[in-house]
Amino acid sequence: MKKMLEKENGITIVVLVITIVIMLIIAGVSMGGGLKGHKESQDAADLADLKTVQNAIYQRYTKVQLTGNLDDLPGTTISKDDVQKIVDEINSQVSQENQITLKGTEYKKLEQTDLDDLDISNTKSTFIVNYKTGEVLNETKKVTYGKKALYIYSKTEE
Repeated sequence: MKKMLEKENGITIVVLVITIVIMLIIAGVSMGGGLKGHKESQDAADLADLKTVQNAIYQRYTKVQLTGNLDDLPGTTISKDDVQKIVDEINSQVSQENQITLKGTEYKKLEQTDLDDLDISNTKSTFIVNYKTGEVLNETKKVTYGKKALYIYSKTEE
């Protein structure tokens, strides 16, 4: 009779399983939010890279207009048709409202040495730019995780 009245110490297997399941659910929710936050921060960094490159090309273009030395514009000339192929690829990946249209006619491809010349060293991407229109296209990544084109411009004419 004394044994029946004694309280058993310890946890049952059912309580242990329930605890583990709850912990797994919490971990899953936390990781999902963390991955979403990482993707959003990467998108923000990619957009910041576009603006950094745009500011650098405007600064260099202004200098060239003052000096008249067109050799000071870094980059390798790329045809508008080749740029249009990249734009078509991007447009196939983004929604209708995020479609892009080229504004200029003369484009240059900026690789790492060209970016270094513009004092940009914090990116590993390749960009296509138009110095006159301020167009900047990230050729490496092309589209954000949020399915927006990695492209900006500021003037509407060349």
